[in-house]
Amino acid sequence: MLDHYTISTEGVQKSKQQGNWIVVTDPNDLEKDQLHKTYDLPKDFFVLGEKYFNVSYFKKYQAKNEKIFSLMMFVNIQSMDDPELTPSTITVFLTPDVLITVADQPLVQEVLQKYQTEIFTKAALILYMLETINEHYLIFLRQQREIIESISDVASKRSNRDVLEKTTHTEKKLVYIDNLLNEQSKTINRLLDSKLVASDRDLAIQIELQTKQATVSVQIYREMLGSISGLINSMMDNRLNQLMKFLNTASLLLAMPTLIFSLWGINTGGLWWRHSEIGSIAVVLLALLVSIISGIYLFKKDYDA
Repeated sequence: MLDHYTISTEGVQKSKQQGNWIVVTDPNDLEKDQLHKTYDLPKDFFVLGEKYFNVSYFKKYQAKNEKIFSLMMFVNIQSMDDPELTPSTITVFLTPDVLITVADQPLVQEVLQKYQTEIFTKAALILYMLETINEHYLIFLRQQREIIESISDVASKRSNRDVLEKTTHTEKKLVYIDNLLNEQSKTINRLLDSKLVASDRDLAIQIELQTKQATVSVQIYREMLGSISGLINSMMDNRLNQLMKFLNTASLLLAMPTLIFSLWGINTGGLWWRHSEIGSIAVVLLALLVSIISGIYLFKKDYDA
């Protein structure tokens, strides 16, 4: 499907005829051929986002007719729960005459709803799309901070399987977003350094700061999550140490009666209660008494002192 818009000093208006902004959504073969022939689009232009997902890109080049073209790719996140499962790549092709975007309708509608009356140039449209994409990243990161704080509250009291799974899942998402932002920030910086957005410098500065805020935030949240993971590991190590101490103590207590019974089973002279009728009971009581005294001593002993 092709939607035509006109970008002018009055903002963005939908056009029934061919405008200077074409929004492409799930085009059919006829529409693809028409655009390829009319605007000399790069090969596989309509599938670049699917073929090279999770990739940001910006390149200016000169065509055979000596016109300057720009090809851009930016990665948007659609799902706040599993961003790595549903990435969305926005492909932009800019010529002196027309701007062509391959993007999901929700993103286009969101940009128009917020900034339709503030977009006066094709460069401004690209920048406002980037601002909207950055806002999605910042919303996602704010949600991750809330999750990290909830993990921290639970981890300070106990550590169980649910906490570990939540920590691992959150760390996985942050690693994915961190790499996306690092790659995308380089692309955005190259775009902002070009003459393409020179007329919208204030908006470009805002996007540059917005991008930096996102990249710094994800680093901070990863370090926060790393410290929580260290706390959980320490708690698990401490619990394991306590368990090992208990098992060692139990082994000693079980070994003492065995030692006493073995001594009384040597069958040599001089052993107490050898000829007594209650000799066996006395040996059992002695083993029990030694085990109780040893157990009290071992369980009260502070091994960390």
